[in-house]
Amino acid sequence: MDSTQIWILVIGAVIAAVVGRLLRARLKGAPPIGKHDILMKRAEVHADKSPFLKKALADYRKTGHLSERQVEAVEKALERIEVK
Repeated sequence: MDSTQIWILVIGAVIAAVVGRLLRARLKGAPPIGKHDILMKRAEVHADKSPFLKKALADYRKTGHLSERQVEAVEKALERIEVK
């Protein structure tokens, strides 16, 4: 192998490494997709009206999940607020 081929290999390896890092960073920055995302989007709309919804939303953002009991409580709170 001559020096030109070595440089082509080195540049190709550097490009592959940079692309790999960029892809990993982009995937890492993506928000997690949870099974309660739609419910929490509804809660986000009404969070200013209810301290409970604000706290539940903060917990969901921190942990990425809610217990079934929390889900039921959020649904009830949303029903009460959306009826008004």
